[in-house]
Amino acid sequence: MRRTSFVVAFAAAVVALPLSAQTWQAIGTPSNSGTGAYWNNVSDDNVGSAVCNIGGVLTNTPGLTAGSCVNQAPTYLPLNPAPLTTSSFFLGGAGGANPGAFRFNCVTCSVSRIGRIAGDPSSSWGVITDAGLVITAAQLASGTTVSGNFAVWITQQLPAAGLGTVHSSTQQTGVGAIAGRASTINQQMAVFGAMMGSLSTDTFGTIIAVGANSRYFVGMEDNINGGRGFGASVPGAISDRDYNDILISIQAVPEPATIGLMGFGLLALAGFAKRRKA
Repeated sequence: MRRTSFVVAFAAAVVALPLSAQTWQAIGTPSNSGTGAYWNNVSDDNVGSAVCNIGGVLTNTPGLTAGSCVNQAPTYLPLNPAPLTTSSFFLGGAGGANPGAFRFNCVTCSVSRIGRIAGDPSSSWGVITDAGLVITAAQLASGTTVSGNFAVWITQQLPAAGLGTVHSSTQQTGVGAIAGRASTINQQMAVFGAMMGSLSTDTFGTIIAVGANSRYFVGMEDNINGGRGFGASVPGAISDRDYNDILISIQAVPEPATIGLMGFGLLALAGFAKRRKA
């Protein structure tokens, strides 16, 4: 059933939205205030004074403990050490607006899940290349790597019927498109960088270059709509846009030649130290 709905979604074209300039911006301290940048939206998953939006989770600010957030699965909080600090960066538009369409560019990249909070466990996710190759989370978990340009996709859940609507981080149309609702397609992803690569743009949005020393984190929403006020009336269907339902990591994989050079260098250093000791 899911496979059929995915193929239908894959075949449909995405209506291109106006592009806006995206820049790397400092995260700052998460306050769960719902003001300022998109990563600081009020999360419905907070327990007590915890801050469970994507900014709070990835920086562990304020400090989270197991059980701090609703339905953590697995109980992976706190992320220790926290992968980001308040001096790390997020991709956003003017005033910290939610990013428009984006893709990553890799020589070779690994993509892996690091956890979820209150996310629907039946939600599917993965990446799609510019050539239209769809790679699922299961394939990525088995060691599949990605090269070239690729976007991130998530199958959102419709609470009433349990059917999925596929959204992606790209506005690409045609054979390489994964369908989504034009009004919400870019409200599903939050992008962060620990060491940012260069940004470029093309017809379909921002391209993030994943360099040898850079690592990125993407937080995803799994509700039917990307934000409050997009027309959902079914209870539970309106997203809080806290981007913590599925959290993934994207980073470059060292090339074999690079690994060989590193090994050679270590051996040379060991030999040098041995000679000095003698």
